[in-house]
Amino acid sequence: MYASSCGAIIAILYATIVTIWMEYSPGLKAWLVSVAGHHWTAKSLFTMGFYIVIFIVVYELKPNPSDQQIRGALKKLIAIAILGAIILTLFFTEHYMVV
Repeated sequence: MYASSCGAIIAILYATIVTIWMEYSPGLKAWLVSVAGHHWTAKSLFTMGFYIVIFIVVYELKPNPSDQQIRGALKKLIAIAILGAIILTLFFTEHYMVV
């Protein structure tokens, strides 16, 4: 559970950052399209890749985390997930708001 939480934290951070970055960088969006045919598909594949790699690395480095470490990682995961959702909601609300 600890390794999974760590992987999810990094995946959420990556997805949030790249989602916003793509809106300002046509080159990044074009590159993601060239990787998988659509920028959302490529971003999703990279997000899964980050999750898997971080999961494996953390699991190998820390196979028996304490209950306190697991609880801490889960609290961070929940906070990052909520924060990411808020950031993206505010970004797209502002970005596409018609005045």
